[in-house]
Amino acid sequence: DYVWFYFLLFCRCANHKLSSGSEFITIYASFVGYRMAAECARNALLQRVVDNKENAEKFKSDLMKIAMTTLSSKILSQDKEHFAQLAVDAVMRLKGSTNLEAIQIIKKPGGSLKDSFLDEGFILDKKIGLGQPKRIENAKILVANTAMDTDKVKIYGARVRVDSMSKVAEIEGAEKEKMREKVKKILGHGINCFVNRQLIYNFPEELFADAGILAIEHADFDGIERLALVTGGEIASTFDNPES
Repeated sequence: DYVWFYFLLFCRCANHKLSSGSEFITIYASFVGYRMAAECARNALLQRVVDNKENAEKFKSDLMKIAMTTLSSKILSQDKEHFAQLAVDAVMRLKGSTNLEAIQIIKKPGGSLKDSFLDEGFILDKKIGLGQPKRIENAKILVANTAMDTDKVKIYGARVRVDSMSKVAEIEGAEKEKMREKVKKILGHGINCFVNRQLIYNFPEELFADAGILAIEHADFDGIERLALVTGGEIASTFDNPES
């Protein structure tokens, strides 16, 4: 940036008629001197640089020093070693990836800074459906963004007129059958965990519980995006072809 500034200043002076040559010579000398000093400093740094990426222990030590230096002037300076360790451990788990979106930071009220911790795995701060398993091993996860509330009749800006309550029951029954078929297609993927961005209403929640599926609703877009990223999956919205 400084080199560019001096270069612009040099060009500007060159385009003006100066009363004497002393100003031009001074600016030109400063510009050339800065370039020489910058090149000298760069060469000195290149001669002293050390790459410890092949040595995991030394590489981690270098990262710790960088992290602690970065945190020295921040509000975390009193706990910089603790947070530097958290940051380095999190980055090391990326295994060479530079996508920091895979690192999730969850803020919780209460406690102290030292209560902060790095958890194993992925945390999705949501509740599990009623009557569903609370623990799943060897999880087969389907990440989705789909409506799971069609068990209720929703017609916007229109009226439905029927001549008896039995007709209303028929409409609701048809909607439930559509949802039952949708859940059946989801189960056809051979999953044991279903994570949806949108709400899951009572009827499909019951169907998932009966099938022994752990279902999580309203996982928000950031949640399912990050979950898809760390699991290497995709966000599904249709379920007609389990094999694909």
